[in-house]
Amino acid sequence: MSAKLTSLLLISKDESFHTALGSALPQADYSVTSERSSVVGLNGSAARLASHHDIILFDWDQDDPASLSAAREMCDARAAGSMLIALAGQDLPLFKARQISRAGVDDVLPRDSLTDEIIPQIESWRLRQSAKLPAVWAGQATLGKVIAVAQARGGVGSSTLAVNLADVLQGDRGLLKRKVTNDVALVDLDFQFGSIAALVDVEESDAMWRMAMEGTVPDAAFIEQAIVKTSGGLSVLTAPSRFGPLNALTSKQIGAVLDELRKTHDYVVVDLPRALVEWIEPVLSRADKLLLATDVTVPSVRAARKLIDFYLLEHPGLSIEMVASHEKKPLVAASHHRAATELLQLPFSHWIPDDPKAAREALDRGKPLGEVAPRSRIARAIRGIGRATATTLAPRQAHH
Repeated sequence: MSAKLTSLLLISKDESFHTALGSALPQADYSVTSERSSVVGLNGSAARLASHHDIILFDWDQDDPASLSAAREMCDARAAGSMLIALAGQDLPLFKARQISRAGVDDVLPRDSLTDEIIPQIESWRLRQSAKLPAVWAGQATLGKVIAVAQARGGVGSSTLAVNLADVLQGDRGLLKRKVTNDVALVDLDFQFGSIAALVDVEESDAMWRMAMEGTVPDAAFIEQAIVKTSGGLSVLTAPSRFGPLNALTSKQIGAVLDELRKTHDYVVVDLPRALVEWIEPVLSRADKLLLATDVTVPSVRAARKLIDFYLLEHPGLSIEMVASHEKKPLVAASHHRAATELLQLPFSHWIPDDPKAAREALDRGKPLGEVAPRSRIARAIRGIGRATATTLAPRQAHH
């Protein structure tokens, strides 16, 4: 991939779209390859073409299974760091959007939103790439990954999951010594009732409160002063000790927080509030993965279903993994497990067994489970989630 021109591949039979895209893109920044065909009509060459471009736009026929197969092949063949966007109709059903997203595409956008959504998305990608180190053009990511943690209801252990996931992502613990291989930041966005500071035994910082009240858009210096370090080296941005209105924060502020942290950390774990406030949008737009914790009771599963619909409405490409809290993974799914999966339209990717003794000990000591109860069932379960996350979302490579 060229560091000078962004190479873009458009696969579409719509001649007017080719013309409109060519006119809308700055010619000095892009090299466009136009294929006036469908991904199926290219007879297998779509994957080869995709592997040689930075950005791939393609028309997706939601009613043709072969079109989905071709999309999967392009996703498998894509170059590291490239972006695939499927173009669909405005009336695309939500389950179809999930289907193409699971195939590996980065986003699904309406065909008729060229100036409103498609061009801004393309330009945003190009500008992000140009701001990175040259290593990114060799396929090495230089921005950290964002993992959001959400809850279907209170009491399902989402903050415990966030804290211990962040701890695991730092690196494996040995018998006598911990080898920290990754820089990890933990952000408590439960602005009014955050508990992360207590869970990791650090003092609450009022930096986020000041940022909200003063309308400050944070820069690197602000973040450096706001961060509190745990004894284990975890960078924590705590919720404030003082109460403030939820609407005091803005999307621009939260986006800036995440962008600064991604420059200096391999992973940024964000503990989301349960409230659906406007300023969680930049978290969802930047999240490489969202873990949604719920128990399998009917009210919780229904709440989780509503959250999934809300998250995917504006971000159909968001990768959501369901976490079943307070429950050991069964050898054979019970009827209520199957009913929950059917309602969610997502499988439970992870299971965290109920282990109140270990959880209480970690809470009382303000330490991660891996330090106070590494062999406990809950610690082993979250360690599995962390290792799976590190496998699918590699850390930055510029400094490793």
